[in-house]
Amino acid sequence: MAFSLLAEARERAGSNPNSLLRAKLNNREATLHYISGNYDLALNQYIRAREDGELANAKAEIVYALNGRALIQMVDKEYQEALRLLGECVEINRALQDSLSLAKNFFNMGIAHDEMSQPDQSLDYLIQAQEYLRSDSLVVLNLMVKNRMAKVYHKKGARHQAAALYQEVLATKPILTNWEKSFALAGLAELKLDQGDLEEALALGKAALEHAEIHGAHWDLQQITGLLSRIYQQRGEHELAFFHLKAHQVYSDSLYNASKNRQMARMELKLAQADNERLRAEKERDQTLIQHHYKWMGFLVLLVVFLGIILYFFYKNLRLKNRFTRFLAKNNKAIREQKEVIARQNQALLEVNGTRTKILSIISHDLRSPINGLKQLLAIRNQKLLTAQEEDEVVSLLSTQIQQTETFLNDLLEWANTQMDGMVAHPVPVNVVETVNTVLEQLDYPLKTKFLVVEHVWGPANRHFARVDTNHFKIIIQNILGNAIKFTPEYGKIRVYYTLTADNIACHIEDSGTGINEAQQELINGEGDARIPSMVGTRNEKGTGLGLLMVKQFLALNGGKMDVASIPGLGTRFTLHFHREAIETRG
Repeated sequence: MAFSLLAEARERAGSNPNSLLRAKLNNREATLHYISGNYDLALNQYIRAREDGELANAKAEIVYALNGRALIQMVDKEYQEALRLLGECVEINRALQDSLSLAKNFFNMGIAHDEMSQPDQSLDYLIQAQEYLRSDSLVVLNLMVKNRMAKVYHKKGARHQAAALYQEVLATKPILTNWEKSFALAGLAELKLDQGDLEEALALGKAALEHAEIHGAHWDLQQITGLLSRIYQQRGEHELAFFHLKAHQVYSDSLYNASKNRQMARMELKLAQADNERLRAEKERDQTLIQHHYKWMGFLVLLVVFLGIILYFFYKNLRLKNRFTRFLAKNNKAIREQKEVIARQNQALLEVNGTRTKILSIISHDLRSPINGLKQLLAIRNQKLLTAQEEDEVVSLLSTQIQQTETFLNDLLEWANTQMDGMVAHPVPVNVVETVNTVLEQLDYPLKTKFLVVEHVWGPANRHFARVDTNHFKIIIQNILGNAIKFTPEYGKIRVYYTLTADNIACHIEDSGTGINEAQQELINGEGDARIPSMVGTRNEKGTGLGLLMVKQFLALNGGKMDVASIPGLGTRFTLHFHREAIETRG
């Protein structure tokens, strides 16, 4: 999805965008490759982004590209090169007065020195990162800095300071993630092991492994399984020690293979680039040699084409004279038939025109708000009064608004189609579980940005079939899940589960959001096609109320219905009822 949107952005930018736009597009593509694990492609795009950024004198894009290259070097354990790139980032971010970016730079420099067994230098940079984060105490980076400082203090023998920092991390519950929790628990377990407290070390190690398995990072799992193996070894439980040692070796092999694969890919990329440069030089030389011959060949070709065109039009003119008479007779007959068709269509058009005017009025009215939002964001950006960080935030908001406007327009067109032509449902057996999973994958980005936990519960998959129009079902689920995300605050929870009867299947979607008042519940549960008044989401997301209207209409078309139950301040449960596809017919 992200790559397709990037491709669309490049297409809209045209074949020759300005250097600033090229830098932004290359940086965003590099970031997508980095997240996907394609580090060589990411490195190539970051290099291009820096070149374009220097042409545009765009400091923010230059430092973004430098930081991305530094992170890739750290993945490949090229720490000296990473430190050099991060040093350039620090100089630019100081000029930009970007304290959060400076904190990130110093944090990564501290990690690099720690990995090079230079604890004193590492601690100096981590302390500087902590200083820049004093005004942003609820940033997750604070926990990452404290965890790494605790690890360095442990290496230096300062166990009391290390334990205190790990405890601070675990006590910061509002922003505590599984990554940082497993890191802190593993650090405390290692401290307890050093102190000889094997029982406490084992309990902490198990807790660390449990949280590490949730996020599935192989580096964390490698460290924790190795730690548990040592604990069990000292406890004399050799079978469990061997079990965790084998797991530790598996994760170690996986990390080693990934590192070697990246090195091989990097070498292949460099060889390919060298070949491309050689071929480009040879091509330029050949083009210079044959350019003169092309001119003469082009002249001869043009001459032949010119003579051919003259002969073609002469022959065509002779044929046209004969065809024209036959055409007039056939056309006169067609005109008479068309007049009869037009007479019948005029009456139908008069009936359709009233409905069309009403629908166009609704569409133009409902699109005014999102379009005005886009205009305001563009106006703010074009004033060029923003800092680099604010500029990035505006670009992000603009992208989000475009996506929302596109989705909203699609919803309007679907609704308009039902009003103008009478949309007909085509029910087929639909695997409810698989379709809900597909929609959840499409909504992965907004779920992650709000740190929402999704619990999708189902029984045997072959029992969860509904007889419903496939497209209608997707739109229904997208709207209900979209509302759950919109009205659920950060770190909230969304739960999807099912209940079955002999003839029906019910899909329940619960959230821990702001809830719906009684007046709106009556509108949703009531009869008729009245639009539901929209409320602002937990991040000021706007709406029109058209989504729930479409849901009700599509449910009615498919013989289904919807119930809503909500307690303001505690959450909402939507229950969607569909005809169940009998298992016996699925042979």
